[in-house]
Amino acid sequence: AGPGPGPGRGRRRRLRPDRAAATTTSASASATSSSDGEGGPSDASKTLRLKAEAIAKDLKGVTVTFVGDSEGANDAVGRALASALGYVPLSTPDLVEKITGQTRAEIVESDGEGGLVIAENAVFEQLSTQLRCVISTSGGGKGASARGACWDYLFGHFVIWLDDVDAAAAAAADPAAAPQREAYEFADAHLVMSTSEVKTQEEAIGIASQVVAALGELLAGDEQLAGKKTFYNKMGCRGDWPTLQPPGWDGTKEGMVDPATGKPYRDAAA
Repeated sequence: AGPGPGPGRGRRRRLRPDRAAATTTSASASATSSSDGEGGPSDASKTLRLKAEAIAKDLKGVTVTFVGDSEGANDAVGRALASALGYVPLSTPDLVEKITGQTRAEIVESDGEGGLVIAENAVFEQLSTQLRCVISTSGGGKGASARGACWDYLFGHFVIWLDDVDAAAAAAADPAAAPQREAYEFADAHLVMSTSEVKTQEEAIGIASQVVAALGELLAGDEQLAGKKTFYNKMGCRGDWPTLQPPGWDGTKEGMVDPATGKPYRDAAA
């Protein structure tokens, strides 16, 4: 799964809103109940847009990124959320192929899976300072988001991990079989779907609604969170999330400033 977390990366608080095992089901039900017999998915989309508008100001334009093993779910839910927020939907798998002029299969054939990781991480770097985007990433545990060492350029986004009950159960039985999940743990929110597939737009809208709720809870829990992510990006995505360091930080764990004392950890150890 590649190198683990670098200096300064503390484990993120995991936010688990209503399990998307219920989300996918309830999304369909809520669309039907709100339709009055006319255009259920359209009404669900309108409801999602209203919910998204309620948090848009507090997001401060910070990009939202989807990670997880289901590339299709990342893309479908990401596009539904982008439409609701008025953000630009982007796919790193598509961008990798456009930038390199190769399919991902060709990249793996010529450079191995490591080459694909390097290519996607380079895209992460280019997108790290982009505002008002919703980004979907590679799935299958083979992309850059599946490597903890590649998260420097993701910490400045609101990152959503789309999981599913079967994958979660398999990982519980054999954690070593899915090492990418350790990297996904860095995500700001973790939603567990009833299935790895998002088959309809209606389902995508329902899950996107859960994402909006999760984002709202994150923002309510820390009113400065979006500002901190913006600052992290402006400082160059140095890997010091969530304990942001002053401009003169030397990039080492020992040189990090202890927020409790305002002094470098090395001074405390001396």
